[in-house]
Amino acid sequence: MKTIVVDDEKAAIEVFKYEASGIDEIDIEGVFYNGCDALDYDGIRNIDLAVLDIGLNGQGMDGLELGSEIKKKNSNIMLIYITGDEKYAMEAIKRDAAGYILKPYSSEKLRYAVETARLLSKRNKKRVVARTFGYFDLFVDEKPVMFKSAKAKELLAMLVDRRGGTVTTDQIIGTLWEDRPNDVSTQNLCCKICKTLQKELNDNGIGDMLITARGVRSLNTNKFECDLYKLLDGNKNVADRYIGEYMMEYSWAENRAALLERYLSTK
Repeated sequence: MKTIVVDDEKAAIEVFKYEASGIDEIDIEGVFYNGCDALDYDGIRNIDLAVLDIGLNGQGMDGLELGSEIKKKNSNIMLIYITGDEKYAMEAIKRDAAGYILKPYSSEKLRYAVETARLLSKRNKKRVVARTFGYFDLFVDEKPVMFKSAKAKELLAMLVDRRGGTVTTDQIIGTLWEDRPNDVSTQNLCCKICKTLQKELNDNGIGDMLITARGVRSLNTNKFECDLYKLLDGNKNVADRYIGEYMMEYSWAENRAALLERYLSTK
């Protein structure tokens, strides 16, 4: 599990590293000595597990408060709290922590907490699938997402087509409203559709797949499966299912369909 550790004591961090060194499930991606640095970490959306010291000091944020803020950025992340006082551990459990570890702890206690978190993550994780062959659809736990806004769905399709690449407001307008002038009115409309898409994804429990930063949007492609991606990654079974139809409801997708035909003809 991709893991970050947050503790304001260097010695405590070293203890964790030592005890975690023999646990294959733990893959430490980042170590932070204060909550603000952890929250600013660009890869937080891809982290599976955060191990937090409840007694964290600095920036007016303890470990429990930090855990709540991290959850806002990555709703799927599992939280394990480390504390020297069991009364705080009970508070952690009330806040839906995957587990807690009382100091001093052994590698076996850490292993047990991590395994509990791993099983909870597996049980709670939604399976999200984007289908692009034929018409575009998004499925969550094998049920289709019934988008209320056709333009929000088209924006999502455009982002799926970009395969994790970023798109600007101007690019979105040029694709989704090619006959409209790129004026303030259209830019406001674009902003509204972006917010609508975020809300629709949030309503289906998958809001963290959309990334918005500094006026650009993209998708976290680690959060969903996609037939297009599997095809481009060389999956022969998926390639055999492709019959030349790609996001048929969108005229802008014709270029991708032509590229796919050329790609497959060389295989």
